[in-house]
Amino acid sequence: MILLLMFYLGLSQLQGQEYRVEFTEKPLNRALIELRQQYSLRFSFDDRNLSAYFISVSGTFSSVDKLLNALLAGLPLQWELMGNVYVIFQGAKGIQPSRFLIAGQVLEKGTGEPLAFSHIQIGDHSLVTDVKGSFSFVSDEDSVFSMKASHLGCFVVDILLAPGSNHKIFLTPFSYDLPEVIVRDNIVARSVQVGERPGLISLNTYIADYLPGNGDNSVFNLLRLQPGVVAAGEQAGDLIIWGSYEGTSRVKFDGMTIWGLKNFNDNISAINPFMTKSVEVLKGGFDASFDDVAGGLVNIAGKTGKRQRAGFHFFINNETLNGMVETPLSEKSSLTLAYRQTYYDLFDAEDVDNSDLEYRIAVKPDYRFRDFNAKYASHQDDGSLFYISLLGGDDDFSYTAEQERQRNTIYQSTSEENHQIGGSVYWGKNRKNGDHFQIKGAWSGLFSTYGVERNISNNRFNRQFSGIDKNTETNVGEGNLKFDYGFQLLDNQRISFGLEGISNTLSIQEDSSNLTVLDSEYSAMRIAGFVKDKIPLLPRIVFQPGLRYNYSFYTSSGYPDPRLELIYESQGAFSASAAWGAYHQFIVKSSLYDETGNFRYVWTLADGEDIPVLEAQHWVMGASWKRNDFTANVDAFYKTVNGLTRYVRFNQSEESVYKGEGYSLGVDVFLKRDFNANTIWISYSLAQAKERFSYFVQDDYRRAPHDQRHELKIAGLMRFFKRFHFSAAYVYGSGFPLYANYLSEEYTEPDYSRLDVALFYRLMRGNVKAQAGISLLNALNHYNVKYISFEQIPLDQLYTAYIDAEAVTFTPLLFLKFEF
Repeated sequence: MILLLMFYLGLSQLQGQEYRVEFTEKPLNRALIELRQQYSLRFSFDDRNLSAYFISVSGTFSSVDKLLNALLAGLPLQWELMGNVYVIFQGAKGIQPSRFLIAGQVLEKGTGEPLAFSHIQIGDHSLVTDVKGSFSFVSDEDSVFSMKASHLGCFVVDILLAPGSNHKIFLTPFSYDLPEVIVRDNIVARSVQVGERPGLISLNTYIADYLPGNGDNSVFNLLRLQPGVVAAGEQAGDLIIWGSYEGTSRVKFDGMTIWGLKNFNDNISAINPFMTKSVEVLKGGFDASFDDVAGGLVNIAGKTGKRQRAGFHFFINNETLNGMVETPLSEKSSLTLAYRQTYYDLFDAEDVDNSDLEYRIAVKPDYRFRDFNAKYASHQDDGSLFYISLLGGDDDFSYTAEQERQRNTIYQSTSEENHQIGGSVYWGKNRKNGDHFQIKGAWSGLFSTYGVERNISNNRFNRQFSGIDKNTETNVGEGNLKFDYGFQLLDNQRISFGLEGISNTLSIQEDSSNLTVLDSEYSAMRIAGFVKDKIPLLPRIVFQPGLRYNYSFYTSSGYPDPRLELIYESQGAFSASAAWGAYHQFIVKSSLYDETGNFRYVWTLADGEDIPVLEAQHWVMGASWKRNDFTANVDAFYKTVNGLTRYVRFNQSEESVYKGEGYSLGVDVFLKRDFNANTIWISYSLAQAKERFSYFVQDDYRRAPHDQRHELKIAGLMRFFKRFHFSAAYVYGSGFPLYANYLSEEYTEPDYSRLDVALFYRLMRGNVKAQAGISLLNALNHYNVKYISFEQIPLDQLYTAYIDAEAVTFTPLLFLKFEF
């Protein structure tokens, strides 16, 4: 009997396992979950999609194949075995589609925030999500897709997906406090991502919180540490990207142009870091869908707010207060409010260094900064996004300087006020066939006043000498409305086209000694259209041609800008790219070089005659090597620009306008290594920027004001004892031309050197996250010259006093931040 029973059991095993089911009006997704638990089967399916189907199946099945055929009978679903996983996907049974679409969104786990500029890898093809975190891909070969999704600062997700248009991929932030688990075969992208496209850098705003200077300038602290973005000189209101002139690079937040709020000591950025989600830097060679600028672009996508529960963020240090509130308005919408402000009487005379002067200058600085953000956002189940974003901010800086000499007393009062306001509206929708469109509208303006009063009086005879009394008001604004549409063909060919209307306004008023010398108002409109195509030439080579065409009603002329990209996409460690493009810029900054050797920049509208439209060309090449946790990237660039305008004031009565041209070239080297919870990167830039104007004594190219030959940056972030974080950043620059001897090649400003260090402690209790720490900016107290921000005051025919009111000296920052 025992032998007979053993024979029967062995025969049953040979015949295979039987599967017994009893389902009555049961959701298909729940039925599959029960089968998985009961029989240790492995399924992959869209839970939300299958929950809409109710099945009634009863019986015993001798194989999984027969079981699945019975479960899916009469339903528009198919199944396929991938390895040991049964993948169930949408599709009419018995009908093989000619194309397979996969589309969806990448979202942050816990908040549901769309992760803009995330990277998607589907087979041999690389994609980048849009501002909604959306992606789409079409294939005529695969019916099941192996996809890897990554976003800087988040754990990588590797998943099998069936065709469909509403996939939700949730990524967990690296800084998210997880239970004690061991994660294997996952690379955590912690800081910077380079090499995916020519001149492109994607930045991780999560990691920015751990850099020195944490708080009000965390995003720009991270920006300045990237190759090709000049950190030396600590520009307060602009970015120098790959040798670009002031005003030729553009920073945008939620589609609004950030015109450049300044700050006293570079510790407060024009954008509240609480509102920032993703940062994309395009140093050059960008495609036809992007704005009309001759330099570089920085696109910052703002947060869309929490929809699950309300949240509160608070930050305080010894300079500013910052707070943000996120509150759900419904299951699909939220409202976010944020406000920052500096303390009153933040700086005193000791913040201005004039100890090297023979006669000490008594300086009284005054400064205030504040800004406000509001954003309403609504998400739909199909991945569409609608938001309204508003911002307003102002900074007021002034100082008085007085110096008593043996015979004379020199007095100067300088003030500058900048007020920026803006708003944007966005609606983006994903269609079921994988197409997508978006409508964006934005307006922003900067209202600036600049005044300087300078006089010299004779102490003995109480006689007042002629001086300077000038006031300038400049208001600049830009509004745009843009529509673009993208659709996908087979073989991953994607075509996008769009139409945009742009309006610029500019008014300038200037008076000298209460007499109006300039009172002008300008407005200009133009329309722009673009089309670009992404064509796979070979399995790993992608060609992306594009054309942007502008027609300016102000100049009554058209301006075609062809642009080309070639990308080698490898499944291995190596990738390469190249790009060429033509660019025009219609609202520009003209430089003013006055008789005292000071540089200033003022916004102007190009009319094609007195102020030419800027013309630029970019040549960009790059190569990247990525293996495990190591990244090496090299970018080379060559840029030309024509149509520069400079006002040169030789004396109080003689002023002329000159046109010029320039070029910049160089190479960036970037090395990064991630290990455990630590990261370190090194970047080196070798560059040259030269210009030529007709007022030069010799008709030859000379160093541009922002020319710097070498810049080295080192940054490291380390975690120890689980809750402690240490970071350090060092920047070395070889110096700009000496402005007092601008026309001489012989003189150069002193080398720039700055070391910042920080130590943070991070704690989480329930829903409350707290962080406290200290940052030491310019920890070695190296003397550095601020780029074009000091005043030269002529004392007499032989001597000139230099007021460097914005220099960053040794600055400790104690801070406390918490959120819940």
